[in-house]
Amino acid sequence: MEFVEILKEHKKKLIVIAILLIILAILLFLLARKRAESQIVTSGFTFVGSINGLHTPLGVATDGHENIYVSDTGAGQVTVYNRDGDKKFTINNTKDEAGKPLKFNGPYGIAVDDVHNKMYVCDYTWRGVRVLDKDGHFLYNLPKDPKTNLKNNPNLGFEPYGVAVAGDRVFVSGQDGLFIFDSNGNYIEHLGTYGKGKGQFQFADSVAVDPRTKNVFMADTLNRRITCLTMDGKVRWILGSPDKNGRVTSPLQLPRGIAVGPDGLVYVSDTFAQKIIVLDQNGNLKSEFGNRGVQDAEINFPEGIAITSTRRMYIDDRENNRVQIWQLADPLPAATTKDVTDFAKDLKKY
Repeated sequence: MEFVEILKEHKKKLIVIAILLIILAILLFLLARKRAESQIVTSGFTFVGSINGLHTPLGVATDGHENIYVSDTGAGQVTVYNRDGDKKFTINNTKDEAGKPLKFNGPYGIAVDDVHNKMYVCDYTWRGVRVLDKDGHFLYNLPKDPKTNLKNNPNLGFEPYGVAVAGDRVFVSGQDGLFIFDSNGNYIEHLGTYGKGKGQFQFADSVAVDPRTKNVFMADTLNRRITCLTMDGKVRWILGSPDKNGRVTSPLQLPRGIAVGPDGLVYVSDTFAQKIIVLDQNGNLKSEFGNRGVQDAEINFPEGIAITSTRRMYIDDRENNRVQIWQLADPLPAATTKDVTDFAKDLKKY
């Protein structure tokens, strides 16, 4: 009799354990399905996630550990996240050159230098570049010497928008061209003038440098074009053209962000076209993708972009107030025959 009771008791325990295992299996299944649903796979990329709750973000960069540095422009702050978008810290505990709490007026383009442990933040409203270490502690400004004559258009002044680092050089794009500094903050030279001609710029929104080819790519936004330069300022090619008699003639509607991927391709966010445009190093159209909207994997006025060595792309999704995380994949979507033709017609090589 006692044996039967013990057997019944064990049977009850086994039933409880079995029920718990079934519940656990159901929970794991639902979790896996939710994760699969969140990773939207589309042609050319997989949607990984978003950093939400931002205020018109305009700049984004990554470092060698794929941390994400975001210029949350509307909020007047810069925040650092890990590769999956989890917040690490906001820069709010450092002092500027006058010993006062550092504040950003209009943080815009941002770049990270792993070798020298530096972060560069363009503050276009303040009209300078803030240089900090990667932990967010202020180091100095660009130009380092406030008396430096930048030799740009005196009517425009220094109004930095984009920044890129290659080796021991720091490239800053502004209203009328490119400003080059060394890694210690010393001013080297200014390339370009204000205007619509070859070697001229109007609101050069961003800059990217390929350290392998030494090509410099600039989004010449108000001229609706991309300009490729050598590091000594020689123009290699120009894709796109300024408006004519108030009419848009360029195949690029409003190029803003620009980045070079590990595949050597040049990725451009065309804000008004609501697309990512992909070019080769000679200016030929290779791919285009993106759709306007407010859902995951949709963009609404894309701005700054950054791409890691593992081809993870971060996009400032401005009007959705977020940064989207996309994992690029081959093959990238093919551009239409018409667009390839239209882009080729407006490509000028020198």
